[in-house]
Amino acid sequence: MSQRSLFPVGPEDWNLAAHLFKADRLTLARELRGLSKVELASQIGKTASAISQFESERTRPDVHTLASLQLALQVPLSFFTAVSTAPALGTDSAFFRSLRSTSQKDRRRLLARGSVISAVVRELENVVEFPAVDVPFLDIDVESPDALEDAALELRRQWGMGLGPINNIVHLLESKGILVAEIPDECAAVDAFSVRSTYRPIMFLVGNRAPSRCRFDAAHELAHLTIHADVAAANPDMERQAHRLGSAFMCPKESFLHECPTHLNIDHFYELKRRWRVSVQALVRRAYDLGVFSEATYRRAFVRLGQLGERKSERLEPDLEQPTLLGQAIGLLADRTAFCARLGLTESMLEQLGQSARGVPLAE
Repeated sequence: MSQRSLFPVGPEDWNLAAHLFKADRLTLARELRGLSKVELASQIGKTASAISQFESERTRPDVHTLASLQLALQVPLSFFTAVSTAPALGTDSAFFRSLRSTSQKDRRRLLARGSVISAVVRELENVVEFPAVDVPFLDIDVESPDALEDAALELRRQWGMGLGPINNIVHLLESKGILVAEIPDECAAVDAFSVRSTYRPIMFLVGNRAPSRCRFDAAHELAHLTIHADVAAANPDMERQAHRLGSAFMCPKESFLHECPTHLNIDHFYELKRRWRVSVQALVRRAYDLGVFSEATYRRAFVRLGQLGERKSERLEPDLEQPTLLGQAIGLLADRTAFCARLGLTESMLEQLGQSARGVPLAE
C-alpha cells in the first residue's frame, strides 16, 4: 500500500501539510477555480511572484499562507498534498476548435477539471470495472473525402453498429471507454472539445445547447480522437475533416442517400431529423457534401429555415443525452470518506463530479 493511501493528511494537520506541500497541486487548484496568479495573489495578500515561486517549487507556503490558499481555492487541506494517479491534462493534447473566442483561463479551468476526473476514475478502477478503452486510431488520408467516409464506416464496423441511427451517442462513447463531461456554465464560452490522454480520452460537451447539436458535437470530437494524431489547435482543415467524418458517422452515406430527398423539402428533412436525431441544418449540409444539393439549393435551404425562424432553434429536438458512467461508478463506492481522503477531495466535490447536470462548479 502506498504512503498516499496509508497517511492522508487530516483537516488540522497544518504543519504536516506545509511539509508535504506539492507545487503542482496548487497549480491544479488555482486553475480549477479559474484564477490567474495575479488574482490568487490579490485574494491572499501576496504577490504574483510569490505564487510563481510556490508553483515552481522554489519556496513552500508557510502554515498561515496555506490557510489563506485553502480558503481562496475552496479545497480541503489534503488537496495540496495528494498524489495524483493520472497525469495532468495539458493544452498540447486537447482539440480546441477556436482559440479566438475562448480565454486561456477557461481552457485551463476545464483541463484542470478533466485532470481531477481522470484521477477519480483511475482510483475508482480499483473497485469498479470500467469499460475498456476502444477508440481505434484510423490511419487514413485525411485530405480525402472518400477516405473520411470509409473511416466512418470502418469505425461503425469495428464497433458492430450497422448503418442505422445512433440511439444515444453519449452512452455509446462511454461504453467505449471515453469519459464524457459537460462544460459548466462558468466556462460557457468554450465550445465542445476532446483530450487524447495517455490514460483515457475525455470529451467535454456543451450541455446547454440543442440536443441535436450536442450529438453532432460528440461525433465531431470522436472524429478528432480517431484520425488526428498530432494536435494543431484551431486548425481549420482539421475541423473540416472532423465535421465530414462526424457527419458520415452519424448518417452513413448509403443510408442517407437512400432516404434523402433530391429536391428541397423541409418537411422531409424534419422527418429525417426525427429518425436520425440530427439537426436539419446538419442534414442539409450532408446532402450538399454528398452532391445531392447544389450550392444554390444548399443556400436556399438556410434561407428557408431563417424564414421559418428555425436557424437558431429548430423544432422536433431529441431528448438531451447526459453522461452517466462516472456518476454510476461513484454511486457504487462503499466508503466515500476514505476515497475522498486519498484524493484530497471533499465528498461534495466528488458528488458534483458525478452529476450530469450542466453548470455544476467544483466547490467545497
